[in-house]
Amino acid sequence: MTDQYEQEDDHRSRQFPVREDMAFQHKVWRFERVGWYVLVLLVILTLLGLFSRGPLSSRELQSNDGSLGVKYEAFHRNGSTNTMVIRLKGQPNAVLEVELGGDWLEGFEVQALQPAPIRSAGAGRGMTLWVQADERGQASLHLSLLGEGLGSYHSRIATSGGAAVSFNQFIFP
Repeated sequence: MTDQYEQEDDHRSRQFPVREDMAFQHKVWRFERVGWYVLVLLVILTLLGLFSRGPLSSRELQSNDGSLGVKYEAFHRNGSTNTMVIRLKGQPNAVLEVELGGDWLEGFEVQALQPAPIRSAGAGRGMTLWVQADERGQASLHLSLLGEGLGSYHSRIATSGGAAVSFNQFIFP
């Protein structure tokens, strides 16, 4: 019986030796508990890739006809480097044309492009690349992108055959 009385007594406001407001203290403890849950959730989301590489950030798109595919990271950090892989399908040993457009060049700098395209040209707010397909009619481009902006950037990648994919990428500070 005394344990229950002492426990109830611990939750009452006291005046001696220090003035306490236990109702307010309970609110503070509740706020701290919620803060810990939010912090743990933020760490879990970070590990899953909310702010850069990971399952929440990795995306893969394909055009309706399957002739164009893009693998990219939806979330970037300013100053970090991420890769984008563009896969093209066409006629065997043909030269394939792909246009990289949208406002993504305002937020990203292309640091590397492998393999080197046969030809490249500026196209409005983007660029057009010509690549050689292999004997199966497939070609891949690997871009290394440095995030230099902040916010959301819309990208559109299209082939001369009309296949296109559009997507958004977000750069965190």
